[in-house]
Amino acid sequence: MSGTVKKRFSIALDIADSGANREFTVVEGDSGNQLSILLTDEGDPVDLTGCRVVAVFSKSDGTAYQDSGNAEGGVTLCGVLNNQVDIDLFTGSVAPGMVECELQIYSDADLSTLVTTAKFNFACRRAIMGEETIASSPEMPVLSGLIERVETLEASASEAADNANSAAALCHGALDGNISTWRIIYYTEEV
Repeated sequence: MSGTVKKRFSIALDIADSGANREFTVVEGDSGNQLSILLTDEGDPVDLTGCRVVAVFSKSDGTAYQDSGNAEGGVTLCGVLNNQVDIDLFTGSVAPGMVECELQIYSDADLSTLVTTAKFNFACRRAIMGEETIASSPEMPVLSGLIERVETLEASASEAADNANSAAALCHGALDGNISTWRIIYYTEEV
């Protein structure tokens, strides 16, 4: 059995100042993106023991959130100093364009104290592979050439049909009013 491949992005986030994190881009539809956030307060680690952390995402098609309070929320509190938040990004948490994120930290025994961190942002781009992507094969150049030839023949046949209809209309116009009676005479040989 093979291991899981993940794309990890490390982020240093101060509660009050987003600072200068490196720019990064995730791809729409990827399910292996992980944000690893080290949380500090003016450089000192923020102890998240007993806290609930909600990651809120503002994106081009609305907002979404992931919650450490949910068993399947995709948010894990960890690290040597217990100041690390790992977020396994859900595909619904991002959309093409700029994505903003902030963490909401609930603390105290009853989780009633809320602190919202500074925001950080990252880009999300569309994947090249999509619903309209065609699987390539060795026959593809031949098929493309045949399709082009059929389209050319179809255009030529359409033009020929238009020309024939125009000629028929001209003949009808030339005959109209010039011939009043038609008589067909059959000659037979008598024996």
